[in-house]
Amino acid sequence: MVARLDFQTCLAYCRFDFLPEGLEEKYEAYVPNQDAALIPRSFLTDLFARYEVPETVRQTLLRGIEAIEGDGTLFHFTKFLVDVLCSARWRCDEAFYTNMTPGCMTHSRELYSFLLLLACVVPSKNFLADRGVPEAHYEEIATQFLKPQLDKLAERGDAAVDDFQWKMNFYTCSIFLHDRFYFIVHRFQDEFTMFRHVRTGKVAALRHAGETFRGDGQKDGVNGISDAAGRFVTEWSETNETVRANRINPMGFVEREPVVLAKSEWEPVLRKGDMLLALHIPSGPGYTPERLKASMRMALDFYARYFPELPIRGFWSESWLYDPALSLLLDPEKSNIVQVQRQMYVYPVSEGDRMLRLELFGDRNADPLTAPARTSLQKAAAEYMRKGGRFHTSGMIVLKEEVDRIGSRPYVEAEEIEKFREAALGRLAGR
Repeated sequence: MVARLDFQTCLAYCRFDFLPEGLEEKYEAYVPNQDAALIPRSFLTDLFARYEVPETVRQTLLRGIEAIEGDGTLFHFTKFLVDVLCSARWRCDEAFYTNMTPGCMTHSRELYSFLLLLACVVPSKNFLADRGVPEAHYEEIATQFLKPQLDKLAERGDAAVDDFQWKMNFYTCSIFLHDRFYFIVHRFQDEFTMFRHVRTGKVAALRHAGETFRGDGQKDGVNGISDAAGRFVTEWSETNETVRANRINPMGFVEREPVVLAKSEWEPVLRKGDMLLALHIPSGPGYTPERLKASMRMALDFYARYFPELPIRGFWSESWLYDPALSLLLDPEKSNIVQVQRQMYVYPVSEGDRMLRLELFGDRNADPLTAPARTSLQKAAAEYMRKGGRFHTSGMIVLKEEVDRIGSRPYVEAEEIEKFREAALGRLAGR
């Protein structure tokens, strides 16, 4: 058994077609795993029985596992990769993870990425069990994608892992479903700071300096649209007493005129690098402010109980559903989409409307003007774009102090809704 090999020696031998960035530093801190098996055979036996895996597929998987275990260098490095994947989300590792294929495997190499993920299940479950997390929180999460993966292998001999980056969250038991929404630990990386007024509790997000925005408050160049006449560059100037910067309107755009906050009255509550819970939205009914509040409460209680060392400041997410332009098309009093987004502090990001095109019209490159439009939202979105409107994937923040106020628009005031309407409709009119 290989106890320790030089990192570069491992790379030269294994010849991976892809490896995530930053591995060498992680390798230096890695304590070699002395387990004799990549995947416990008892786990495999239970898995095969649970999903009634055909004998041919069982043997295929076992041959692949044995091929890895039989190669000392590859086995050593694979166990290191398992350790990296299992801890990635808890470390808020921003590296991109996707399929990895070692050139040194003479057979079964097409199975490697799936086996790598499969090898993460047992140590990830053990980690949570040691924390005292009840199995009900992660048993189904760990196996959510297993049956379709095994079925694909049985029916078509296809071992490829689609959307590796997303699915590793489940194989590593790093993502949790609380009522309606999924949550996972996230390090805040956007270029703004949020402040809270010490008396009123009002929240203001100030954009950092040096970014260029259009006259409508969206990032210049998004959706291929630049605004030579109306663009402005954000500023940030600070003294011992004040901060002067461009405020992000919680309706999702940056305001042109800077504001000045007195440090004696406003304190920072979210900075770049702080820890949040990323919220992910599964499809299905129940996308309401009430379910949002219930889910966030449950998530805060869960992490406070089982991961008290994590300084969770609130929640973060990006989605086409947060685009305030949708409020121009939908009835704000009846639409759950609008009702939910108005419980959040929404801000602009660099992504345009490709996510909306995918979710509404089935293709990131779809042309809404020619794509079939069956639902009222599809028709309204297509008409809005025909008039020159565009959509924007938006980010959102909900600080933990506001969770109990969801339902009463903790960030969005009536005058801010009107400011957004003026900016968006003014752009449509060419102003």
